[in-house]
Amino acid sequence: MPVPDSSLPAPHRPIVIIDDDPGLVSMLVIALQSAGFRVQTATNGEEGLKLLELVQPALVISDIMMPQMDGVEMFNQIKERLQDDGIPIIVMTALNRKAWFATLEDEGAAIVQKPFEVELLLRLIESLIA
Repeated sequence: MPVPDSSLPAPHRPIVIIDDDPGLVSMLVIALQSAGFRVQTATNGEEGLKLLELVQPALVISDIMMPQMDGVEMFNQIKERLQDDGIPIIVMTALNRKAWFATLEDEGAAIVQKPFEVELLLRLIESLIA
């Protein structure tokens, strides 16, 4: 069982991507690795929860709409533990702005609307883990 990377500073810990869209995940992995980040991925909320038991990420990026466990439910399960450790959570969505987005933001999530510009996402990530 891997040892969590909690002793490493944030820039040296992985970014965890949780999304069921393989094309988007591949694009994010390439962009983040090109920017010097380590990346680990999961394809749904349940896999994401298991992965987060094994690693201490610098940041989590999660889709909202996924099979088995959506991003909102997963956010609600991980927010307290991650936020207590100062780990930011970005929630991505293709949905038009909904009233309940404000609740996620009030609870600490950064919301990114799809489609998005990779360069803007990279700047957001760098600002959140700096």
